[in-house]
Amino acid sequence: MDMRLRSRPSNQAFTLVELLVVIGIIVVLIGLLIPATGMVRAQMFATKSQSNMKQWGFAVVQWGNANKEQIPWEGAKDTPPMATNLTQDVFWPNALAPFVGEQPYSELVDDAFSQQVHVANWGNHNSVWTDPAAKPMNAEPWAFGGSGKQGISRGFWFCYVMNIRLNQTLLLNAGLPSDSFKQLMRQSHISAPDKTVVMLEMRASPAELPANDPFYNRNLDRAACSWKRFAARHFQGGHLSFADGHVAWFTNEQATTNAQGSRSPTTPSGDWNTSKLIWDPLGPAIN
Repeated sequence: MDMRLRSRPSNQAFTLVELLVVIGIIVVLIGLLIPATGMVRAQMFATKSQSNMKQWGFAVVQWGNANKEQIPWEGAKDTPPMATNLTQDVFWPNALAPFVGEQPYSELVDDAFSQQVHVANWGNHNSVWTDPAAKPMNAEPWAFGGSGKQGISRGFWFCYVMNIRLNQTLLLNAGLPSDSFKQLMRQSHISAPDKTVVMLEMRASPAELPANDPFYNRNLDRAACSWKRFAARHFQGGHLSFADGHVAWFTNEQATTNAQGSRSPTTPSGDWNTSKLIWDPLGPAIN
């Protein structure tokens, strides 16, 4: 029989060289796939958070339409006054919640406390209160007040907050404290609604910024904030909601650079109202 007519054995094994080549190709493909998967995931998170911000921005407009074009109260900024904040219907997490299909935040907090569990949006990536890309610096929400039977206090945590500088000059001119809700900003006070920041994504952790950043050490247990605590978790930036209802993405550096071209909080006469972003529509946005 002609040896050339014999078929090659079907179970002939790969040589060592062939195996190494195949393994090498697989490793290269995995190396290419992992970053691509991470990028897709990051984009999905950014899109979800942008959608949340659009809902909040629309809620601000709707609430204003029902309340003489006013903008809800941002609240006293720190954790200790949160109990008082939540008693006010005009406090933004209470006022806006029904317009995004949620209970007022005060009810979420009380329900969680009565059950001795953390507030419902904590760790829930599907919640409109929560940015799925946010990685909290704490193992539990920001606590306030006394603890319950199982040692859990009332707590709050959200990734989206009101711009605390929106009312700065308005209240100052009226001789009112900076955390007063006796006078609220109105849409008619805002001459450039397409540039005036109403809500923003707040940092969830200092680690969103480099340790040498001038705003790195700001505390994050806030109900409202300004550029100082703006997020950097979405491609080194975050989303802002404006008085006209639209939402836009800015890098953290863009949002935290003042009109003098500096990011330093000690800039002489530094004004964070710029040609693109207005934090205080009635006066300079000072540090």
